[in-house]
Amino acid sequence: MGGEGYDAIVVGAGPSGSSCAILLAKKGLRVLVIDKETFPRDKPCGDAIGGKALSVLSELGLSEKLFEIGFARSSGLVFSSPNGSKVEIQLPEGGGAEKGYVCRREALDAMLFCEAKKHCETLEGARVAEVLRDGGNVDVVPGARGGGSRDVNPIVAGGTGFGGSLSEGKVVGVRVRMPDGSGRDFFGKAVVGADGANSIVASKTGCARFEPKHMCSAIRAYYSGVGGLGGNIEVHFLPECMPGYFWIFPLSESTANVGTGMLLSDIGRRKANLSRVLAACMRNPRFAGRFGNAKQEGEERGWMLPLASARRKCAGDGFLLVGDAASLVDPFSGEGVGNGMVSAKLAAEAIGAALSKGGEMRHADFLGYEKALWGLIGPDVSSSLTLQKAGKLPFMLDLFIGKAQKSARLRSEIGAMISSKEEKMRANDPAFCLRMLFC
Repeated sequence: MGGEGYDAIVVGAGPSGSSCAILLAKKGLRVLVIDKETFPRDKPCGDAIGGKALSVLSELGLSEKLFEIGFARSSGLVFSSPNGSKVEIQLPEGGGAEKGYVCRREALDAMLFCEAKKHCETLEGARVAEVLRDGGNVDVVPGARGGGSRDVNPIVAGGTGFGGSLSEGKVVGVRVRMPDGSGRDFFGKAVVGADGANSIVASKTGCARFEPKHMCSAIRAYYSGVGGLGGNIEVHFLPECMPGYFWIFPLSESTANVGTGMLLSDIGRRKANLSRVLAACMRNPRFAGRFGNAKQEGEERGWMLPLASARRKCAGDGFLLVGDAASLVDPFSGEGVGNGMVSAKLAAEAIGAALSKGGEMRHADFLGYEKALWGLIGPDVSSSLTLQKAGKLPFMLDLFIGKAQKSARLRSEIGAMISSKEEKMRANDPAFCLRMLFC
């Protein structure tokens, strides 16, 4: 590694990071991808892959590989309310964001990272400890501005060392703790923070925000021998997990990703333990029989989901944020892969355009990225936030799901809302909501 330098350094090799790196490399750019883990590795997630992610995977030429490793679920969802009402919603043919697959993230991420390795330089088992700034915590060596690498003292480099404070200035690279414990600086014209909910890039650039009302905590485990699985994703609003929900996402005809999630603000108010909440959901009389012969495969895993309702700053001088690092998780469904991969595509386009125009990779060069990102996902996020708030009210869920259970027209309208971004925006229209509830 090193030499003439990098056009872009991507920190984090999950779906957002690997997708962004591949798309940048396909533009003829020299890209370095850094991840603290060694692949394949497990990543806790609900594992649902919807239409947004599928569209980017198609552009990457990886759809067929997903077909091989994922479970093709039917185009339907099952919802149940606190009082036990249940409805199956079929999505229209050729629909949108929620059709797709359930695929273990260990397999999906490994597939994407393997593809990234074909096009980019990669570094596994290396932890980014600092963001380097021109004129701040590093003196860029001649020829390295815009790329390259150099060895540094593993504790002190450029006057700050690991975990030191940053001075103002354009981001020009990252300081890395190498697998052998040594320290090294890598330089690039742009740094992409794709390093998840606890993003070091977001933190060091002042973009990270921790607000319990915009953070969700979730826990999941894999179970074999689950009864009653079809091809539908299942979302259940049970008294045991309200104001969150309990999910069953099928990975095969008998294996499922099973979990629950809740806003941090609600966890604190309820003093909830999600592991106990999940166990209580599985013991609920409506589900105890389905899990009577089920066997847990592996351990429970928990994780944090930074919600897009926070709307963080996601670009600045020399850097962009994508995926969970940019807080892009849907506030209702908790799904983050789709918005993350969409942001990766837009970030790659922004970097490519800036380089082709000779841009200096300042924030002004990336304003188009922020505008395009929120123009695309903003209305959807707004609608999801409305649904999130409604989902906290048991009587609303009982009323709504109960009516959908009895009305084919209402089920059709719900399916259209889920599959169409334009239809989903109608969730913000009070008149439409009243008609849906009292039809």
